[in-house]
Amino acid sequence: MAPTTRQISRITPPPDNNHGLECNTIQKTRFFDVYDKYHEVKSIRAICQENSINDRTGRRWLQQRRDIGSAAYRRHRPRSDKLGRRSQVTKAMCKALIDPMKNPVRDRPLEAQLAYHNIPVGRRQVARKLKKYTKGGQIYKAAFVKKDISQQNHDERYNYGVEHKDKTINEFWRYILFTDEAHIDPSSLIALIILRERRKRYNTENIAQRPAKTGVRLHIAAWVTWDAKAEKLEFYNDEEDYTVHPPMPPKPRRRPRTESEDEYQARVQEWEALRPHSAEVKIRGNSMTQKYYTERLLPVYINAIESQRERVPGPWLLQEDGDPSHGKRKRGLAQELKERHSIKNLQHPAQSPDLNPIEAAWNILKQRLRRRIFESEEVKKVLEEEWAKITQEEIQDRIKDMPDRCSTLESTGGKPIKSGKW
Repeated sequence: MAPTTRQISRITPPPDNNHGLECNTIQKTRFFDVYDKYHEVKSIRAICQENSINDRTGRRWLQQRRDIGSAAYRRHRPRSDKLGRRSQVTKAMCKALIDPMKNPVRDRPLEAQLAYHNIPVGRRQVARKLKKYTKGGQIYKAAFVKKDISQQNHDERYNYGVEHKDKTINEFWRYILFTDEAHIDPSSLIALIILRERRKRYNTENIAQRPAKTGVRLHIAAWVTWDAKAEKLEFYNDEEDYTVHPPMPPKPRRRPRTESEDEYQARVQEWEALRPHSAEVKIRGNSMTQKYYTERLLPVYINAIESQRERVPGPWLLQEDGDPSHGKRKRGLAQELKERHSIKNLQHPAQSPDLNPIEAAWNILKQRLRRRIFESEEVKKVLEEEWAKITQEEIQDRIKDMPDRCSTLESTGGKPIKSGKW
């Protein structure tokens, strides 16, 4: 039996300017009522045509009712992605936070930066807006360089780059024994942070100076070449300083028959005044004298060069930094020992850790040490384990950079070089 006109009331279709918008709740309610009554005898398309609505609209309404139930009878507007109150964090505020001129505390946690600038907004909201209004601005680990170097060092680095930029691995760099002594301070392994944009790690304003080491240091030394590296780390300056306590003369006894109490106390005070003071004995090796270096570390490097000469014959050179104990400034014990073994030094500019590939190996070691959890007495063991894990391919990857670094020195006038590898 077909429904009558009275049973199915027709509603005038909405004007064209409302096409695509949600209809009022009266028409939706009547559509649902008719569908529930006649869906077994009529198709959805027929019911939609009789109610002057689009077939796709009717099916969408039915799907809404299946999804959300009775709430589908009410008007549904497109959901906004800007719910709630407008954020107090503006684009200008985010730009100011990543600007080193306007934000002098970029190297502190984000909560501390907000407190410094009196910004009454939560950390999560600011972090979300920083990513939206800047190029991925967030807290990153800071890159480090050493302190500013003098113009003389700039000139030496420039000349070093000009001299070695065209030298290849096979003809020059594989015949160098790169050596260095490093200081590991477990208390200073926590990396500094800085608020910056993505892909700007090595911009000048985002590079921090390395902080001074204040904790207990471990002194390590090693060497690397293109074909090999030291099998183990050398821990030096392990000799402990000690204190000498001279013997104390016996305390004077009172003479009850021949002296008074005041006379006895005067003798006791004189005895205390003459008490010998304890003497601190400092091991001379801990100041890294040339004698200590010649006896303790230089033989290790010489043995390594002699071993490499047998494996890969060639014009081997020893690279050392400018520490006075290395005896490069004037002839001494170290230079005499090198001459006896026919070892020559590679002229290396001062304050140039970015030109010594073993410094890159130290960086690998320190990065991996930060990821380890260990007790303080296990530091040596952990260092030895992580040094053994450094592969020869990783070292070769750093030595390959030397020609490019020399070219960079020429183009920048000897400025410090910092990259992701080094």
